Amino acid sequence: MLRNHTKYILVSLVLSPALSLPLSVPALAQECAEDGNQFTRGADVELSYAARADDPVADDVRYQRALEKLEASFELDSDLPRSYLLAATAYLGLREFASADSMLTRLVELEPACSDHVAEMRFNAWVPWYNRGITQLKAGDEAAALEAFEKANVVYEDARSLNNAASIYQGRGENERAVTLYERALLAGGDEDMIRAASINLAELYRAEGKDDEALAIYSEYAASHPDDILGRLNYAIALMDSGDTEAAEEMFTELIARDDLSFHQWSQVGIGLYRAENFGPAAEAFQRAHAMNPYNKETLENLANTYYQAELYDALVPVADTLVQRYPYEVINYNLLANARRELDDPEGALAILQRRDGLAFQFLRIQLAPRGENSYLLEGTVINKTADGGTEVSVPVDVIGEDGGVIMTEPLLITLPAQGEASAFQLEVQMEQPVRGFRYHVAGS
Repeated sequence: MLRNHTKYILVSLVLSPALSLPLSVPALAQECAEDGNQFTRGADVELSYAARADDPVADDVRYQRALEKLEASFELDSDLPRSYLLAATAYLGLREFASADSMLTRLVELEPACSDHVAEMRFNAWVPWYNRGITQLKAGDEAAALEAFEKANVVYEDARSLNNAASIYQGRGENERAVTLYERALLAGGDEDMIRAASINLAELYRAEGKDDEALAIYSEYAASHPDDILGRLNYAIALMDSGDTEAAEEMFTELIARDDLSFHQWSQVGIGLYRAENFGPAAEAFQRAHAMNPYNKETLENLANTYYQAELYDALVPVADTLVQRYPYEVINYNLLANARRELDDPEGALAILQRRDGLAFQFLRIQLAPRGENSYLLEGTVINKTADGGTEVSVPVDVIGEDGGVIMTEPLLITLPAQGEASAFQLEVQMEQPVRGFRYHVAGS
């Protein structure tokens, strides 16, 4: 089984830093919607007081008073642009964005000269809510982040907040909401990373809905305008393959494997795509390239071993599977791969010896991995299954964290209390370090 295998490779959003408002933001634009009446002048007074830091009256009260005065203005002249400008300002102050959006839309219809100022008002209202959403995401409060992004999306169309909200909905399985927001993000345009995320994730959601033609159209357009985006081209190749156009998919995979400028993560992505295409020979080459760039990454080593097995490259599989057994001695799948390779190479005695070592394990690990958790923090987690040990037995498994040069940065004991025989339980180990981490290994308990 391939590790980190997904039908499509989704794009995760990179959290942007907080944005700043322009140094000079006029409260109201005198160059647009200048003409008013006695009621708009009264609303102007209320809004000017609301903008003052020393006003003893609460801002919300001032905004409400301004709106009350503007009601009379609308009754007197329903098409006076300044009434809509001031009403939008008050609604923005009250954080009633749907009403503000309606006022601003009508203002531009009545007075196109106000378009630039309206865009500025929308953006300035969007910034603090977008920043709030980013802050909440970083704090791990997804619900609060989504609420902030949704408020931001009402008043201003920006791919950043639209994408972030779509990503949250997609993670929750609310794909219809996610599709709508990704479509809006593509229409909004802007930041290249946001266009990338919206394009690839929207195409994946279309595919999930059976809209193959729509998905292929997005992939084709994106690949044409971003020829160096490996992830986009890889997902395009997978979509072509799944649509039955294997010839075009094979051509794209061949093009990718011929490159020599890919990163570790890109080679891993190419390997996953080729594996899905059951192109095991080229997939093995892609994983070899990734492994050469980081020989201590566990998932890459596992993917390489599984691909060698599928490609029936048993001579190449033996040293890789043997390395897996040495580095991760409590994972049964590694013993199985090594034993199968020995058997295929007409070494039944060697295969039997490996299986005897496997069967001698008192417990085994499943899905153990080390991943960043935060700044200078990493989390090792997985599952332990008790095979033959007494339930409640405490074991200490030494874990080595490996740095960029292949040396051991630190060794931490993984302390586990075994569940009852035949049962499984999860475990975690958090480690703190400032040096970059390339991988990990662990040893037999007590060794």
